[in-house]
Amino acid sequence: MKNIRHHTIIITGNDKAKLERLRNEVINLYKEKMEAKKGFTLVSPIVDSLINNFCTFFIAPDGSKEGYESSEDGDIIRKYVIELLKKQKDADGEDLFRFVEVFYGDDNKESRILNHN
Repeated sequence: MKNIRHHTIIITGNDKAKLERLRNEVINLYKEKMEAKKGFTLVSPIVDSLINNFCTFFIAPDGSKEGYESSEDGDIIRKYVIELLKKQKDADGEDLFRFVEVFYGDDNKESRILNHN
């Protein structure tokens, strides 16, 4: 039997216009690379913090069991998203966005941080 594993990426920044452009790029990745036509709906709206001008969006888990097509598509897209995030730098070479990639809710009751900056 295949394992359920909820995979997500949470992305935060303090330049909402740049975060919106990044979000649109992520949506386009889902439209181009995911077989499931509604895959892009996994990308949340941007949520503003209450103070300090931070804003965040996340990529929700696809809900597919590991090894199935939607899960495989999600793995590929998350890899592209991480690569894209690591390229986003300001004029001083600092990361524009902070992110964390995690999985949780595993059938074996595992949770892990897979990637972050």
